[in-house]
Amino acid sequence: MTQHNRVTAVILQARLDSTRLPGKALLELEGKPVIVWAMESLRAVPADRWVLACDEASFDRLEPFARGSGFECVKGPKEDVLARFCLAIEKTGAATVVRATGDNPFVFADATTESLRRFASLRDSETPCDYFTLTGLPHGAGVEVFDAGRLVEACRLTDSPYDHEHVGPALYAHRERFSCVFEAAPPQWRLERARVTIDTQEDFERACFIARCLRSLGAAFPYSGEEVIRAWKYAEEPILAVAANGPGTGHRSRVRDIAAALSREYRVLEAGWDAKRETLVVAASDSSVCGAALPADSALPERAALVIADPFRSSVSLMRRLAEIGPVVTIDDGGAGRDLADFVLDVLPGSGDGASPANETDPAFLPLPDNRRTNASVTLASALVVAGGDDGASLAYPVARELSSLVPSVTVIDPSCAAERREGTLRVIGPVRNLRERLAEYDLVVTHYGFTAFESLAAGCRVLLFSPTRYHYGLARKAGFAAVPPGKHGARFLSGALSGAIRPDRSPAGITPGTGRRDLHAELSRLASGMRVACPLCGSTERRRTLARAADRTVVSCASCGMSYLRFHLPRGASYVESYFFDEYRAQYGKTYLEDFPAIKARGLERMRQIERVWRAGKGLNAARSPSVFDVGCAYGPFLEAARESGWSACGTDICAEAVEHVRDVLGIPAVRAGFPSLDAAEVPPPGRFDAVTLWFVLEHFERLDAVFRKISSLLNTGGVFAFSTPSEGGISARRNRRSFHKNGPLDHYTIWDPRTVRKQLALHGFVVRRIVSTGHHPERFPFCSRVRPGSLSWKVLELASRVLALGDTFEVYALRASAGGRGKGAGEQGAIGGGE
Repeated sequence: MTQHNRVTAVILQARLDSTRLPGKALLELEGKPVIVWAMESLRAVPADRWVLACDEASFDRLEPFARGSGFECVKGPKEDVLARFCLAIEKTGAATVVRATGDNPFVFADATTESLRRFASLRDSETPCDYFTLTGLPHGAGVEVFDAGRLVEACRLTDSPYDHEHVGPALYAHRERFSCVFEAAPPQWRLERARVTIDTQEDFERACFIARCLRSLGAAFPYSGEEVIRAWKYAEEPILAVAANGPGTGHRSRVRDIAAALSREYRVLEAGWDAKRETLVVAASDSSVCGAALPADSALPERAALVIADPFRSSVSLMRRLAEIGPVVTIDDGGAGRDLADFVLDVLPGSGDGASPANETDPAFLPLPDNRRTNASVTLASALVVAGGDDGASLAYPVARELSSLVPSVTVIDPSCAAERREGTLRVIGPVRNLRERLAEYDLVVTHYGFTAFESLAAGCRVLLFSPTRYHYGLARKAGFAAVPPGKHGARFLSGALSGAIRPDRSPAGITPGTGRRDLHAELSRLASGMRVACPLCGSTERRRTLARAADRTVVSCASCGMSYLRFHLPRGASYVESYFFDEYRAQYGKTYLEDFPAIKARGLERMRQIERVWRAGKGLNAARSPSVFDVGCAYGPFLEAARESGWSACGTDICAEAVEHVRDVLGIPAVRAGFPSLDAAEVPPPGRFDAVTLWFVLEHFERLDAVFRKISSLLNTGGVFAFSTPSEGGISARRNRRSFHKNGPLDHYTIWDPRTVRKQLALHGFVVRRIVSTGHHPERFPFCSRVRPGSLSWKVLELASRVLALGDTFEVYALRASAGGRGKGAGEQGAIGGGE
């Protein structure tokens, strides 16, 4: 790690007299003290020196463990931890310091290595950086990286007890003197809600469980951040699998199979839904791959990573109850609660019975048999009659008796049969283990609508369905099966229906002997990584209606404020680094961002005219002074250059280091690399408060908007302009096919704005809209106009109509700050590191 005599030192702070959990550093996890876990993890970090900095009272007990783990030991003042760090810096001659704390046994060695790399990269690019940390990590997983010389300087300058106790604030609480970078962690390490530090007895018990999980899951030490997160989720966020109690053993069997398969990766709790009593009953046991000593669960968990419901026909009350626990995936749900699910998965065609569309529909998720006929039989010499695992309507035997007069050999499965018996040509048998693999032995399978019907098609059998209820009959007909209605099970009706018994090679249900299989358990595991959010604008969880469902998202409209937003979505892969502005931008627009710079700047000049008009109208005669604008998400600065040419003082911020460097060094415009709204007041370039704050195609990327609007208000002078652009839900593309518009939008667009509702929505946060401009006009997107030539008369007429009717696919909003907003809260600086010892 040493470069040009620059020593990197990892300094781990610890003491033994913690008030909340005394001696926690020496508590044992799986036979090894907590502090040894931390030291062994940090030894995997590429550094030159490793130092344990403890207080004098703890030195004698901790020093042997430090020596055994390859750490030097330095002792210093108990309360003045900053002084301890300075002593360690003096002893090691370190130029770069990594700060970690002894109560974090699961510190991410890989994220620590990446933090060091990013710190060095910033220093090598001559970007000022005295302090660096990754944000969004689990609490107790992260570290801080310091410039050692600047930390020693900060120690001399501050007399704050808080700075001296917590070290990092000596730098980031004084950003007028020190350059601090808070960078969002990569998605694989980001889980802010998780807690892996040890500060209380509850924390320690959680850590014990996580340690056992890591060992049992076969993870190799030092554990990766992803492995620790996986173990934390296993401990803290189980999966709840809910099946209907009542008729239909197929649903219960499927839930048992799901629980067994997922328990290899997750802690799975099973529950039954009693529709008559509208109650949930949790199974007495809890699947546990880790062998952890947990008490049997007798109540529903407070929180689950995912709730998998296979309720047959859900109620609204069931879905509301499950939604309190976690994101809900419902399977083959034909009930009234279906639309309230966060994700709807239809395996059996027609399950929705005319209800809202599913996120995914694919019969290949069925556990289809391996044994399959290669050719469908021409004659019907043998038949199997089965009515599920319990034959709740007692129909299998009567149907088989009638069928035996029509087919030479008939076998019926009677759940109550203890021993096989013969009644003429009719054979009566008991339940068959793994029945799906025996189906291919029969020319014809007669059953009701359900799993066996589709498995029989895959096995190569002909299929005829009888109907316990009108509901079953409707599903069967909708899926294209030959079926007899309820009460019509005599030989005459069966004979008439046999001629229409579906041949598997002509199946309208999409299942044939050639159908492949998809792994339902893998799909549910994928969905367990999804996120469900409340309305980003107002925080309500009540939906007005579901707008669109796709395999990676569910889009709803908020019942409270009307905002359309991503209610449920899978992790996105977007990353706004340098490649986005070149490779990805070119792939989408045919040119790089810098090649498009003149066109974006031209649009920026028009935007500045709108801002100037609104601002001067609001300021009146007081608008004589030189105004200023702050651009959030400034990218490579085309709008900032347009603002400067318009006579405004301009500055901006972006999370892409290369973009900020271009703005500063090439354009000569002040810019800072920082996240928003976590941007601290000390990081904001002069004048600190502005006459306009702009976000061009940025606002839709925020998962929570309350903090965003507070920060914008804090940056604006009274009467200042808030301007932004965003895709339009009122545009021609959305109006032409709203479902397609929402299904195909970018996964990192968490809100979808509409010019028809934006005034009321911004008023919730203290802004008064003065002007809305419809932009992004596309005549070729009008119905039946895809071949209209640009520049033709038809094109011009359609473009005029689009402008007059505000049908552009994007729009711009210019609003005034109506009232003073409080300053936004700064970054939660110590969230991932932990401030204790």
